[in-house]
Amino acid sequence: MKIALIEACREADAGSIGAWYVTEHAKKAGYPVDIIRRNKSGYDIELVSVHHCDDFERLAVMPKYAKWRLVGGHVMQNNPRPAIPFADAICVGEGETWIKKALKLLDETDDIASLQELPGTIVSKNWQAGMEIPEANAENPLPDNMPYLNRPGTRSVAWYVEIARGCPYRCKFCELGNSMPFRTYSMEQVKKCLDFADTKITRKINFYAPDEASHPHYHELFDYLFSKGYSASFSSMRIESVLKRGLPKIKKNHLVRVGIDGLTEETRRRVGKPITNDQIIEYFKLMLEAGQVQFKMFFIFGYPWEKVSDFKEFEQLMKRLKFLHLTKNVSLRIKWTPFIPQPCTPLADVGSQYDFEMVDKINIWHALHARPHSEPGWFIENDGMMGK
Repeated sequence: MKIALIEACREADAGSIGAWYVTEHAKKAGYPVDIIRRNKSGYDIELVSVHHCDDFERLAVMPKYAKWRLVGGHVMQNNPRPAIPFADAICVGEGETWIKKALKLLDETDDIASLQELPGTIVSKNWQAGMEIPEANAENPLPDNMPYLNRPGTRSVAWYVEIARGCPYRCKFCELGNSMPFRTYSMEQVKKCLDFADTKITRKINFYAPDEASHPHYHELFDYLFSKGYSASFSSMRIESVLKRGLPKIKKNHLVRVGIDGLTEETRRRVGKPITNDQIIEYFKLMLEAGQVQFKMFFIFGYPWEKVSDFKEFEQLMKRLKFLHLTKNVSLRIKWTPFIPQPCTPLADVGSQYDFEMVDKINIWHALHARPHSEPGWFIENDGMMGK
């Protein structure tokens, strides 16, 4: 069988680590896969990875050339229904084990209906409105995946090494923490994966996980990584994790990303992320003392219980932050995202509100605090609103 994989996504989002894992496991089972950006004739099976909800439109207009189209991707584990008319079969959940079994069945039976016996599967011709979505596949134990080379041939090239799936915190707004169980790779598995990374290509390593600092051996893994001569950055480290365990031995001048996700302590408590303003200040104090000077904060606004007056608590928090002792100028970007209820989360069925008065307050605050009155000081940028 000739098989191709196409990612239904923007060009900037192409090169998904999950899609690559699936193709590698297909190859291990004896089914080579061509990765192409535009589907074309000449293949028996199209594997289509849909990354985000707004990529369903790309799937809908994608012409089908192969006999069968198998659709997967992260969004399928929460709501695969929009994909059903444009697929012959859908993998709900993680796909490394599924793809090997699905391709073997198609090879042996030449019948798409044979996939119905697989867990986490929708066969479109058997689907009827109102049927229950099958339980999502969750790999257990985690598959033996190799390091993934991201952005080869560019200055951003890096090896990605997966260390965990799911998130132990299960914030009420977040699908990642509520759609999949938390599982970690053992320290020995991660070390083995690191040893496979070809340092002739790049020595840069990124650990990959929804919340990488939740790995029980996170600090030890960083120590091993540096002992092998790799360089490393990190995606984000939750305030709770840093205050509980301290910082790993990371180099200075990384972009430190941190999710705050609520304007007030009360909101953060209600959404299952009960970090206090004092903890936020202590986190930044530790980071500054460690020499970090580049930060990006993530805020969610527009919860149904939120009031415009809640913005005062944010202003007071930022006032305290700007009073911290500095030895260098600090860059802070703030990303503002309106609350959008996500399927499979405890807040899936609550309303949201987009208050233009709150938006005005955010924009005015940024205009007044973009540059410091003296240096060293805080250079603060509005990194976007409406999730754009």
